[in-house]
Amino acid sequence: MKIQNLLLGSENQNTSFSKISLIGAIFFAGIAGYSYFAFLPLFLNSKGFSVGEITFIMTWMGVGIAIFSWLFGRLSDRTGHRKLFVIIALISQVIIFSLINFNDHIAYHCVLNFLRGLFLGMRMPASNALFTEIVEKKVKIQPIDLSNGTIEISGTQLSLLSTTKSTGWAIGVIFSSSVINILGVNSLIPFLIIMTLVSLIFALPVRDVKKEATNLEGSNLRSETEEVLLDPKTTVNEKDKRKPERKVKILLFVCVFFRHFGLIPFLQIISLLLIDAGIPITQVGIVIALNPILQAVAMVVNGRIIDNPKISEKLMLAIGFILSSLTLLGYAIGSFTGSIFYFILGQICLGFAWGSIYTGAFKYIVNRAPNNRALYMGIWMTNLQLAKIIAYQVFALLWIIFTPVAVLPYAVLIPLIGFVLVYWL
Repeated sequence: MKIQNLLLGSENQNTSFSKISLIGAIFFAGIAGYSYFAFLPLFLNSKGFSVGEITFIMTWMGVGIAIFSWLFGRLSDRTGHRKLFVIIALISQVIIFSLINFNDHIAYHCVLNFLRGLFLGMRMPASNALFTEIVEKKVKIQPIDLSNGTIEISGTQLSLLSTTKSTGWAIGVIFSSSVINILGVNSLIPFLIIMTLVSLIFALPVRDVKKEATNLEGSNLRSETEEVLLDPKTTVNEKDKRKPERKVKILLFVCVFFRHFGLIPFLQIISLLLIDAGIPITQVGIVIALNPILQAVAMVVNGRIIDNPKISEKLMLAIGFILSSLTLLGYAIGSFTGSIFYFILGQICLGFAWGSIYTGAFKYIVNRAPNNRALYMGIWMTNLQLAKIIAYQVFALLWIIFTPVAVLPYAVLIPLIGFVLVYWL
């Protein structure tokens, strides 16, 4: 018994260390990723590219993510080599960042952005799935879902991952903008390389969670819990027959598609909306920064709320869709009135909207697809990128005919489509 306890203690220490290392890797990858997204257009503009050319170049990153995230997610589930996928992706990111200054042709930068999207599609589903498996292994005693035989992972644990990402995004924007302000826009590339290398260093000690071990632990824990929860006269098979197996429904991705389709194009031009409304440039940055900061807060709050048995993933998603529409409504009223108050109100709704949707969807996926988590997370990323790419084309055409402010009141209704559809999830 003493030897068994020692082995269990050692295994728990290793799991805790892997969890901390993976969080560090995700945090610094988030710093690099959001800095790239926010300031690469500024870097490309300094190279002489027009706004239209920059938009075209950045679109190719979304294409890479859309094509490969589900594929690498599936491969990650099949092989179980999550860490290998993360390491390869981070090394490849460093190489891509190092090659940015070698050529200024538009096709060259399109290819680099496509490759960056490819390796983001490799890293993100694998790292998300690995985090949930580490949590699943560390937290041995959790409520058991007898319908599919998995350990129910709490929203509080899952919120740690999403909060880490949001915090990395917020710090990334602030830190990289300060570096660029002091050293110039050309300092962006060394900054991205350094942050990605730090992420790689944190990722190296992480250990994969073996599926065989996880299944064995789940089986032992399940058998002990079933003895307590089930009536002695009721067999496990009879209990399973009465409870239908839970699965990830494609309707989840359809709901979120409409939300992203209606909202993302206006997030890309939020600075223009603020300036056109007469908001001083010094206040524009503060309003924009509210989003990632409030996302981090929302992830923590929503992670605790969703663990309440009365709060389902479906309810959390519905709240997120309503808040998304309120975000656009705030932008619309702010644009018509020129009041910064409504933009701030919209940003508050936006932060909690994404926190609600991400927390609800993430818990929905990881607890319904224990053997295909990376695949569904890859499909999640593909879905978001497809919504973004299609929305850019549709709204770019609408904005040629009408002004963005004229389209805003109608866009308010689009996330509500997801709100209606989520009823059948």
